[in-house]
Amino acid sequence: MKKVYIRSNGCIDNLLDGKSFRNYLKEYGWEIVKNPAEADLILSNTCAFDKRHEDISIADIEELKQYKNAQLVVTGCLPKINPERMKTVFNGISFGPKERNKIKDLIGSEEPIAWKDQHTISDDDIEQLPHRKMVHKVTKLKNFASKYTNLKFLPNFEIADIAGDQESYFLVLGEGCLGNCSYCAIKMAKGTLQSKPIEDVLDDFKAGLAAGHKRFILTADDTGAYGQDVGTDIATLIEELLRVEGDYMLNVYHLEANWLFKYLDRLKEYFKSGKIDAIFSPIQSGSNRILKAMRRPYTVEQYIHCIKELRREVPHLKIWNQFIVGFPGETEEDFEQSLKVLDDVNFNLVQAFAYSDRPGTDASKMDNHVPEAFVKKRLKRMNRKIFLKVNLKKLKPLGKHRKSRGLLT
Repeated sequence: MKKVYIRSNGCIDNLLDGKSFRNYLKEYGWEIVKNPAEADLILSNTCAFDKRHEDISIADIEELKQYKNAQLVVTGCLPKINPERMKTVFNGISFGPKERNKIKDLIGSEEPIAWKDQHTISDDDIEQLPHRKMVHKVTKLKNFASKYTNLKFLPNFEIADIAGDQESYFLVLGEGCLGNCSYCAIKMAKGTLQSKPIEDVLDDFKAGLAAGHKRFILTADDTGAYGQDVGTDIATLIEELLRVEGDYMLNVYHLEANWLFKYLDRLKEYFKSGKIDAIFSPIQSGSNRILKAMRRPYTVEQYIHCIKELRREVPHLKIWNQFIVGFPGETEEDFEQSLKVLDDVNFNLVQAFAYSDRPGTDASKMDNHVPEAFVKKRLKRMNRKIFLKVNLKKLKPLGKHRKSRGLLT
């Protein structure tokens, strides 16, 4: 029996695609191994979302190509986003997400690989991803604390509720996007929007419920744009999902602000159902000038209006935000406007990332790049603000200690 080793890096979609490769190869008689030294075929399923993830992917390739016993194949976003850099370390077979059926030629199969057929992430799927392993550990610790103690001793358990993927069932709504952000290269790899038919999403949802899952995450590259290519929309999808009876909660990832603003009146009514636990809706910058340069199709005022209205009318909803720090041309005033967003609106979780050039993007060709030292200082200031405004408020006093079943409660 031939053996294959698969290593996936990056986003949830990429991890799920890696599982699709694994299941496909198992169906055709391949044994999945955890040690690349045992493999006949090695798949390096890469990410190039930003330079940090690209560096990880390049390091993976350099490590895995040392196993001369196996044929190395590179897939994922790197071959499409930065093929020039990839070729400095690897000149073998490679293909992008839209070309996943090239796997057929490697194993001599005539059957296409299933599209978006995987829905869960286990500990085995994240062995090479320490940041996801951390969230998994937080989830386990939260479950333990909830079951055996009444101590609220972690600074932000909500990272597990909002960003955790363990024990979640992913409803992948499609691939590609309708955006045209000046800094993003993902569209080079995944193309324009391709939505999964609403009936298929509902079938996936019902299958997850039947399997006993209670937490479902709606995700895609551009979740808010869902259905625009097939005559429906994200609000209609959520309405249809909520018609299904059962004990479950939904999270909505990658709900870009322009779609949140467009469908706000409908969405907030569905959010009031108590079945929507969290949304991820990133602002990216608190400066309208920078948003325009980013080609983000909304204003700061529109975003803050949406979040404040949700806070007022749906107070239980958890909201996850994100900033990019150091976009080309960002001034101190622009950065201060981003910090001000954290004063104006309350969030449950906020992340901040340093801007990094992606090859071929318009942003990478812009003048007035912010010096790296300035970006690092601003990112440190942003993270300090996030700690003070978001994370610190979740610290709780330990309360009284007493013995119960040998545990503190």
